[in-house]
Amino acid sequence: MNAELIQEFYLLQQSRANRTYVDVMEEKVYSPIQEANNSVTTWVSRRGKMLMQLETKVERSMRNLKRKFLKF
Repeated sequence: MNAELIQEFYLLQQSRANRTYVDVMEEKVYSPIQEANNSVTTWVSRRGKMLMQLETKVERSMRNLKRKFLKF
């Protein structure tokens, strides 16, 4: 009986240690990486939208300038 309790206590400590290790890994490694990944993705998305709007504006301006000055 005593050996069974000691083994159960040992298993309980191991399971808590693993859970704590996973929680620490989640908190210290995975969460910051996910936040950084989200920040970079958001930044790239905003920059891409800005560049697409700029390209559309330049294309419209070029079309208007061609109509105005390059009449054939």
